[in-house]
Amino acid sequence: MLKRQYEMFAIEDHESIQSMVARLQVIINNLRSLGATFSQYEINDKILRILPVKWRAQEIALITSRYLETMPLEELVGILTIYE
Repeated sequence: MLKRQYEMFAIEDHESIQSMVARLQVIINNLRSLGATFSQYEINDKILRILPVKWRAQEIALITSRYLETMPLEELVGILTIYE
């Protein structure tokens, strides 16, 4: 069930980036407690791919960044919050 929540996770209408990431972190932490592993890239990629269409330019810029693979979650959230 947790895996399905992770796979189907989506940002809600008018939800802030910070609250969306907090909800996702709860799911990820619960999955980790069951032995699942996630790379920093997987988490960052998941966040970028669930953003609404209006974020497409920002998403593409960050996805093409080689730094995305090691970018700390806090930095990604900061970048997205500024754009928000």
